[in-house]
Amino acid sequence: MLVEPGSPTATPRAAAAPGSAAAVAAEVGAAPRRRRGRPNVLSREQVIDAATAIANEDGLDRLSFRALGVRLGVAPMTVHRTIGGLDDLHAELVRRTVDEFTATFVWPDEWHAVVRVFAKTFRDLMRTHPLVLESHSRRGALVSTESDAVVAKVVGALCDAGLPEVEAMYTFFVVYDFVVGHTSVQIGRGDDDTGRPERHTLVGQILGEHSYDTRFDLGLDVLIAGIEARTARLA
Repeated sequence: MLVEPGSPTATPRAAAAPGSAAAVAAEVGAAPRRRRGRPNVLSREQVIDAATAIANEDGLDRLSFRALGVRLGVAPMTVHRTIGGLDDLHAELVRRTVDEFTATFVWPDEWHAVVRVFAKTFRDLMRTHPLVLESHSRRGALVSTESDAVVAKVVGALCDAGLPEVEAMYTFFVVYDFVVGHTSVQIGRGDDDTGRPERHTLVGQILGEHSYDTRFDLGLDVLIAGIEARTARLA
């Protein structure tokens, strides 16, 4: 709750909604006054580039108009006028990042290979841009301009393999959930030795040195083998 300065008996005011003009004004209230003159001009692309860097380096929690203003060398209100609210900015970050990665897909013809290309490229996306994984965990499904086309390609390949359409859709989600879960564990533990799986006695005895890449590849092999067995039973 906020109280009017200099009025101890004033009625408290409700906090402004995050990302609203009032919230931005409150955030920049302590910022030093800029000299009068022509206002700085920013493009949406400049703001999105800076926001992507902040979110990947420090996390979405550290993304604010003030942080963007510092990085871009402008007043926070200038950023707000350029991009709008933070929720819109978060959505735009994910949309652009996912679209850039989906443009790199080179789809093979055979269904096993389609599943592998999807899983490995999706994993690369989340490891390269942690903001995507963080946004997925906190804000729901990843939505982009090209995401429906990617889903349609994988589901279509699974239907060609012999799965009914409903099962193909759910199988896509099984692969999707595997990739998200695996990548969440790897990124969450980071490179700190305290998080290494081989610190557990049995893991160290059997594996010696644990490899996330080997773990991912084996998990994907197991999933694909399960899909093959399923299609064989349905044939």
